Amino acid sequence: MNKTVLLTGGGRGLGRATADRLAARGHRVLLTARTRAAAEDAVATIRRQNPGARLEPRWADLSSLDEVRSLAAAEVARGEPIDVLFHIAGILQTSKERRLTVDGYEETLAVNALAPFLLTALLMPALERSASARVVTVSSRLHLPGSRGAPVDFDFADPQLEHGYHPDRAYKNSKLAVLWFTYELQRRLAGRAITANAVCPGFVPSTAAASTRGLERLFMAYVLPHMPFATSVDAATDSLVFMAVDPALDGVGGKFFGERHELESSPQSHDVAQARRFWSMAERLTGLA
Repeated sequence: MNKTVLLTGGGRGLGRATADRLAARGHRVLLTARTRAAAEDAVATIRRQNPGARLEPRWADLSSLDEVRSLAAAEVARGEPIDVLFHIAGILQTSKERRLTVDGYEETLAVNALAPFLLTALLMPALERSASARVVTVSSRLHLPGSRGAPVDFDFADPQLEHGYHPDRAYKNSKLAVLWFTYELQRRLAGRAITANAVCPGFVPSTAAASTRGLERLFMAYVLPHMPFATSVDAATDSLVFMAVDPALDGVGGKFFGERHELESSPQSHDVAQARRFWSMAERLTGLA
């Protein structure tokens, strides 16, 4: 059964590749990118390879809560169901300079966690129009203790990392927050025909290279893809398509997946009190409270 999938991050990388694969299977894809030009270019590129693809461009800069609200309001006003809301868009900073959004929030947390939180809440009417809807958000195994780089350390007294900022910590904190959001959302969806899951697509150097420059970019694009720990675009996309439309996940929610099977997330991610604390914080920061 073909589905309507609203997918963020469709302008490039894994988002575009996933949109391409879903459209090739006959699904209707609402491809969301940061700008109108990027969304329309991605749609045109995919259609050149698959003229019959059912793709529609959407656009919003997810670092702006106002643009997230505008995207959601326009979609809800169409009065159509959304079967799958797939939050693929995300950023991985390499600069050690802390960057703020137009709303004054640390950029990594805002794009990777607050934007999916707000967009999901505002698109709930469209999800409820579906006979069986899914919310899928990209997280990462890097939230696990012992992963490379600066450790995860989500301090509710300093969620914006005004003190001790490090790009690795910002990224890992945001991916832990995604899991808190996912698990708490599933608890709050009890009794409704909507599920919430998170997925780690693996480390895909060729797409991560877009966040880097100079020699680091060349290293990410041409050396790291040949390492045994790297994931290919095709393998990662296969995992994302599975999350979006595979019947095996009908009715399955509150899980963390990778490579088409369930993964174990950190003990901290399962802390209900912290998840609810994050939820309350996100409601306040996004204006939903």
